Amino acid sequence: MTSWNGMSDGTREGGGGWRRFPVRRCVRVVLLCVPAVPRIAVAALAPDGRRPARVAGEIAGLLERLGGAFVKAGQLLATRVDLVGEPFATALGRLHDDVRFDAAPPLPERFRDWTARPVAGGSVAVVYRAWPPDGPDGAPVALKVKRPGVASEIADDLALLGRVARVAARLPGLRRVPLTEILDELGGLLLAQLDFRAEAENLARLRDALADEPGVLVPAPLPEWSDDEVIAMEYVPGLDRRTPANLPPEARRARATTLVRAVYRLLFVDGLVHVDLHHGNVYFLPDGTVVLLDAGLVRRFSARARHGFAEFFGGMVRGDGGACADALLATVRGGAPGVPGVGFDGVRGAGGARDVAVFRREVADLVARNSGATAGEFRLSAFCLRLFDLQRRHRLYAEPEFAFPMLSLLAVEGTVRRDHPGMDFQLEAAPYALEGLLGRP
Repeated sequence: MTSWNGMSDGTREGGGGWRRFPVRRCVRVVLLCVPAVPRIAVAALAPDGRRPARVAGEIAGLLERLGGAFVKAGQLLATRVDLVGEPFATALGRLHDDVRFDAAPPLPERFRDWTARPVAGGSVAVVYRAWPPDGPDGAPVALKVKRPGVASEIADDLALLGRVARVAARLPGLRRVPLTEILDELGGLLLAQLDFRAEAENLARLRDALADEPGVLVPAPLPEWSDDEVIAMEYVPGLDRRTPANLPPEARRARATTLVRAVYRLLFVDGLVHVDLHHGNVYFLPDGTVVLLDAGLVRRFSARARHGFAEFFGGMVRGDGGACADALLATVRGGAPGVPGVGFDGVRGAGGARDVAVFRREVADLVARNSGATAGEFRLSAFCLRLFDLQRRHRLYAEPEFAFPMLSLLAVEGTVRRDHPGMDFQLEAAPYALEGLLGRP
């Protein structure tokens, strides 16, 4: 399991405790939120036609001012237009690549002689376009430059969330939920965004994995100009978030299909999970190409988890709820203390067989009601919530690693529901799940 170590004054120590509470960050969050509340309230009093956009704009501005993990939360919400609505998705969508800061980070000293200007800004870095004098054929390169202080900012936010998770874990309905373990996984991913050398390596892995997938482009990293603070990569011209809205319906459907197939190849075949597929990292070019950017939130799937996820999706495609239940049971983190249940070695305890039979029957019923549904009919978010509720009631919790591909697909689902609601989300997974199962070590 990926763990993370906080920085600044929100550092985590062994045994799940916190050495110090990030007081300064907490005070800053409060000072920014207090004046924002009346502004949001005033926006909520606007005439009906303007109310959603004004409220959404105020909330997006607040998240932008808070920075750190709050910007990342806004980015994730912006991908789900079907859940938050068009005004909120539009306002929060700006946080993908147009985050405004008091001062953009300057180019490192060795780049100062280059002609460069900021072209995008996200939660962790600002992107410049530059023309190095010894660059490839005089072509521009993209330079992703880390914002100063962002590491301690995100670590402090995670420390705050850790305190909240520890309190929430004491509530009766959440005592058996592995909140701290899930936070460790999420925190590990967020802090991984700060490791630019690892991101450059992940970018190369994505490019290699999708090299033979038609219609997909991942920019090539340029290690000779990269270091701990800067990632240099191939510059891709013509990126515009407004492109899908200007395309005819059939073109939008084709691009959504290409995106989903690329994600399935990564998940089932190559064991790579891109958890950050928001609109600032996925672009559709007019010529039909789908461009995937930013590998800061990419992690490797263990062979065991990848196989279990493929088994689960295979069961969904076939409408075999029993196979889905077995795939889930194979990832259970051991039985709950004092409760007859399932561990990694199967059923144990006097009531284990009966408990498992009930769980399998309820999972089978859930799968039967959702198998074969199109993207317009199938809500992955609702399905996941129902599935997690079943696991909670039976106190059978999967490894946190199993949740990350769900996050990846949730981000993609927003695009698919917008551009191709008739897609059979599950059937598209079939050939990739089968290839992943056949290629099992």
